[in-house]
Amino acid sequence: MNSLLKKIKEDVQYMKNTHVNDPKTMVLLDEIELLLAKEPQQTVSVLKELDLSSIEWICSTFEAVSYKLLSKDFIDCLDELLIKFNPNINAFKDEVQEAKDCYYDNL
Repeated sequence: MNSLLKKIKEDVQYMKNTHVNDPKTMVLLDEIELLLAKEPQQTVSVLKELDLSSIEWICSTFEAVSYKLLSKDFIDCLDELLIKFNPNINAFKDEVQEAKDCYYDNL
């Protein structure tokens, strides 16, 4: 398992097991965002390996990652995740749309 995938899984597990208002949650999401925004290929690869619960925990980072990467591959991956997890998606659908809007608005 690559280090980014491992970190995200560990961070998501921490967030699931703590209080929703734990301040460390925002710190972890900021770290995940920075890591996802580094390399489009690695980001796509990692996202494809995550389960629905993990995606839902980190989807709040998608818009910022989209802005930083400006990667069509990232946007295509988000669309693939919508298809993969349909009809079990919740708020994550809105987050994908925001990421897509950000990408197309900044081309």
